[in-house]
Formats: sequence, C-alpha cells, structure tokens
Amino acid sequence: MIFKRIGILFCFTSILLLTAACSPENIEDAMREAKSTDLFNESIDDIKLGMSIADEALITKHGNFELSPWNEEYTSQRNYDQYWNEQIIMSIDRETKEILQIGVLENNNTSSTKKGIRLGVPIDEVISAYGENYFVYNDREQTIYIIGYVDHQNNLELSFSHFDGEVQGISLGYAFDRMKWEQQ
Repeated sequence: MIFKRIGILFCFTSILLLTAACSPENIEDAMREAKSTDLFNESIDDIKLGMSIADEALITKHGNFELSPWNEEYTSQRNYDQYWNEQIIMSIDRETKEILQIGVLENNNTSSTKKGIRLGVPIDEVISAYGENYFVYNDREQTIYIIGYVDHQNNLELSFSHFDGEVQGISLGYAFDRMKWEQQ
C-alpha cells in the first residue's frame, strides 16, 4: 500500500515537473512563440497606442490624466512615466509623450477593448472574440494567469489576466522593446 502511494506521488510529481519544464520561463518567450493576430486597430475606450497624452480627442473624452505618485521611485530606471484617471492607467514615453501601454484599472466595468471585452467577462468570450492564436503565461506563485495575443507585424500585444474563468485585467501595449528598464 505504501509503495502504491509513493508510486502515485512520484507520477504526479513527474507530471508537474514536465508541465513546468514545457511552459515558457517568462512572458516574452510565450509571446514570441504565439502565432500573430492582427491588432492594428485595437484600442481600449478608443485610446490607441502611439497617441499623444495631449491629444484633444483623448482629453475631451477622458479628461486629463494625472501623473502617478509612484513615478518618482522609478524615474531613473525607465524611459516612461505612468498617468491615470479613475478608470485607465497609461505608460507614457517621457520624451515623446506617446502612449506605450494602456491598462484597465480594477473595479472598472465600463472600459472595453475594441471587440467589447470588459473586466468580469468569461475568458471564453475573449477567445471567441480574438481567436485561438493566444499565448498562455502562468505564474502560480504569484497567482498570475494570462492569455494574450501578439501582432508580430505591428509589435502589439493585448493581454487578459484572469482568475476563476473571468477577466480580471486588460492591457494593450507594444509587444517588445518600447518600454525600457535600466539594468541595475
């Protein structure tokens, strides 16, 4: 009986190790492996990457965005600052004032992607809207579960964090090399 339990435990442990060994080490590896999805016209609440934070249409629809109070801590380490209002947080290139990333803040159930995906939507609806060419990234230690889509041609990435089958976070950004951190 004890040998049977040890054998089952060994098999279960082996399966877990093999599963972990097959999953990407970081999110960038997962993104590189994903097939491309056209995200060229994607936006969150009509906010598109590449827009200026000073864009009149952006300010008219969403009001002014405030500089995040946490920026000072990271100013010397990155090429962007974060701005926010009650619903959206954006990463803005410090020199050009171009929007590099857009995120939906928690408890915001009104903001949506171009295809109507909001927080709280079942993850199956994301897949129905955007297709099967998504990447998966899981960090079980931090309970982070993400599916996302990459547009390799336009260097764009749209990701959805989820828990218990529902979207908990939405982020649209450049896929690679636009947001830079200094090596410390």
